[in-house]
Amino acid sequence: IMMLNEVGLDPGIDHMLAMNLFDEIRQNNGTVESFESFCGGLPAPQFTNNPLRYKFTWFPRGVLMNALSEAKYLKEGKIVNVESGTLMQVAEPFEVMPGFNLECYPNRDSTIYKEAYGIGSAHTILRGTLRYKGFSMAMDTLIKTRTFQIR
Repeated sequence: IMMLNEVGLDPGIDHMLAMNLFDEIRQNNGTVESFESFCGGLPAPQFTNNPLRYKFTWFPRGVLMNALSEAKYLKEGKIVNVESGTLMQVAEPFEVMPGFNLECYPNRDSTIYKEAYGIGSAHTILRGTLRYKGFSMAMDTLIKTRTFQIR
C-alpha cells in the first residue's frame, strides 16, 4: 500500500531541504552558526491588485491566524519574543533581488528547530514568512480596527 500525504512548501519541502543541507554540512565536518529560512505564497505581481497584495492560496483562516499569532526566534544568541497581535509591526524589508519589493516577518516559534534540526551551534534561528511590501501595514490596520477576529 502506498500512502501519500500532503507535503507542501511550508511546512514540508522547506524542512526537507533544511535537513538535507544540515546533513551535508555535518558530513563535511562543518557547523551551522546561523539559519534563516523564509517562505511565502507570492502571487504573480499583476495579480496583487488589492490592499493586502496577496491571494489566498491556502486556508484563509490560517493566514489570518498567523497574522494574529505570537512569534519567537533566536537572534545572535538571544531569544526574541513577539507578542500576539503585534507581529505585523515587526515586518522588515527583505532584499533578495532587484525588482522584488518584499517584506518578511517571523513565523511562530523558530526556537524549537534548534533541537529538531540538531543545530545547537546556531546563534540565530529564524523561520519567516515573505509577503509583498504593504501586506503587513494593511493587515496591521485590519487587526487594530478589529475588522476581523478569530474565535
